[in-house]
Amino acid sequence: MITAYLPQGGQLQRIELTPTSTLPEGVVWIDLLEPSQAEEKAIETLLGIEVPTREEMQEIEISSRLYREGDASFMTANILYHAETPQPRTTAVTFMRTPRATVTLRYADPQSFRQFVARAQRQPALLASPDAALCGILDAVIDRAADVLEIGSKDLDTISRNIFGYDKTPDTQPDDESDLEDVVRKLGHIEDLNSRIRDSLLSLTRLIAFLTLTMAEQRGTKESRTWLKTLARDVQSLNEQAAFLAHKGNFLLDATLGLINIQQTKIIKIFSVAATVFLPPTLIASIYGMNFQHMPELSWPVGYPLAILMMIASAILPYWWFRRKGWL
Repeated sequence: MITAYLPQGGQLQRIELTPTSTLPEGVVWIDLLEPSQAEEKAIETLLGIEVPTREEMQEIEISSRLYREGDASFMTANILYHAETPQPRTTAVTFMRTPRATVTLRYADPQSFRQFVARAQRQPALLASPDAALCGILDAVIDRAADVLEIGSKDLDTISRNIFGYDKTPDTQPDDESDLEDVVRKLGHIEDLNSRIRDSLLSLTRLIAFLTLTMAEQRGTKESRTWLKTLARDVQSLNEQAAFLAHKGNFLLDATLGLINIQQTKIIKIFSVAATVFLPPTLIASIYGMNFQHMPELSWPVGYPLAILMMIASAILPYWWFRRKGWL
C-alpha cells in the first residue's frame, strides 16, 4: 500500500496511490506499507531511486543499512512494535531521503507511525518539508521507545516492592515458589523487551549520526539539524535509562532466585529436622524389634511401656535442643 501525505490549506491531506498514479504536487512523505513489486517499481520510476528489497533491509552490516546513491540517502533502523503483547518484536524500517519527498518502507505497523500521523493531522506544520517529516517520524519513534521504557520502569518498581515486601498485602507479596516463578517470567519478559529497545536505540544512534552528516554535506535546513541534535541527545539518555533498567532487572532476578533458594532450603531443613527427631526412636524400635531369643527386656512386665517412653524421650530431647539453639 502506498500512502502519500502533503500539507494543503492548513490541513494534512492523505492520499492512497496505485501503481499507475502520478505523484501529487507538494507531497512530503510517501509511506510504503508491505508494498507489492508493482508498487515498488512505481515509486522507483516516480522518484528515480532504487527501493531496497526486504532482504537488503535486514542486512547487519552498517554499509548495507546506511548509504547514499546520488542525492538520495537510504537509512534502515530496527523499530519496536507489539510492545504491549507477550511477544514484542522489532522490524526493519528504511527511511529514504530524496529531494522531492521522504519515503518510508516497512513491513509492519509500529504504533509510533500511527501516533505520528495522528499528531500531524492536528499539527500539519510537522510535514512542512520532507526533512521535517523525516525528523518528525524519528521523534515519534524515540518517544514511543521512551514510553515503553517508562512502563518497564514502573513494572520493575512493582516487582521490587513485591519481592522485598514493601507492600505487605496477601494479593501482591509473593509467598510461595509459584509466585516467585511468575516473577521470574515477568522479569524475563521485561528484559526481552528492554533488549529489543536497546537494539532499536543503537540502530537509531547510527541512523541519526549518518543523517546529521548527510544534512551537513547537503546543506539541510538549520531547524532540521537542530532537531537532529535534540534527537541524538534523547537517544543517548534513553540508552542510559535502558542500561539502568537492565542492571536493575538482573539484580531483581538474582534476588528472586535467592528467595526461591531460601524457600527450598527451609523445606529441606524441615525434612532434615524431622529425620533427626525420629532417628533415635527408630533406633530403639529397631533394637527391640530384633528376633533374638535371649533379650532380657522382653520378659520384663514394664518392658513395653519403658521402650515407648524411651522413644518419646529420644524424640523430645533433639527437638528441645534445636529450639534452644534457635535452629527452628
